[in-house]
Amino acid sequence: MSVNILDLSWEDIERLDKDKTVLFLRFAPIEAHGRHLPTGVDIFETAHWVENSIEKLEKRFKAHTFISLPMVPLGHAVFKGFPGNIHLSQKLFYCLVRSILKAVAEWGIKHIVVISGHADPKHAIAIEQACDVLNKKHGDIAFAPMGAIFSEKVSSEVRQQEKLDTQLKTYPKDYHVGWIETSCMLDIDSEKVRDYKVQPDIVVSDREMISPKKISAKAKGFGHLGYPRLAQKELGQLLNEDMAETISHCVAHFIERKDYRLYMHHELYKIPFLRVNKWGAL
Repeated sequence: MSVNILDLSWEDIERLDKDKTVLFLRFAPIEAHGRHLPTGVDIFETAHWVENSIEKLEKRFKAHTFISLPMVPLGHAVFKGFPGNIHLSQKLFYCLVRSILKAVAEWGIKHIVVISGHADPKHAIAIEQACDVLNKKHGDIAFAPMGAIFSEKVSSEVRQQEKLDTQLKTYPKDYHVGWIETSCMLDIDSEKVRDYKVQPDIVVSDREMISPKKISAKAKGFGHLGYPRLAQKELGQLLNEDMAETISHCVAHFIERKDYRLYMHHELYKIPFLRVNKWGAL
């Protein structure tokens, strides 16, 4: 069963079987997504993926209740120079996530899942650090698999990536609003997609991606990094289905507490300077 938290009273929440309640927190920033897509792309993707993941989970966990909180339209990024961006510092975003997790934990919820369609590594790592703090106190009750998914720690047998291999190998480094996100949006709501076929290819190396100044300079005047002209609705259908299947797979392991720890951290979590500096400025 799937329910909206806004439709429940506090007594309804109190009466929930906490061992069979899965609560989804969703975070995704409002930010520039090229000339051809709206600022709400990460929000639309996150909502779509969670909705479809819950549908899959409901079939497997028929006795469970799945609850979604309203989307929090905030996150961390360093993609500067465009109207429409609302980005928090990594530490401030970490504090926000930690505060929400603490409140939900006080309700007695045992399965808290954090999903975000925003792929910035430091954004994902801030979420994971907030989960780590909560889990240290309460046991593993908070789970954020997106860092592991985006950094490809989930096996290809689960992700079914072979269907997309040709495109991924031919046009890699499609970092922001290229063919991947544009294809996803063509599937989610094609009316929100504008003249993507006339947008230029903007190729960025892995080394350049380390420098916020360089990626902002590369994207100047356009707001994308990659190959939006190559987007296809059919690819978007595959990508969105792949993501929903992957999320539901990871969350199922968390609900059952079986081999779920592999999915708790981004591959780059081990790099100290990418984690939240808890003594730095907000």
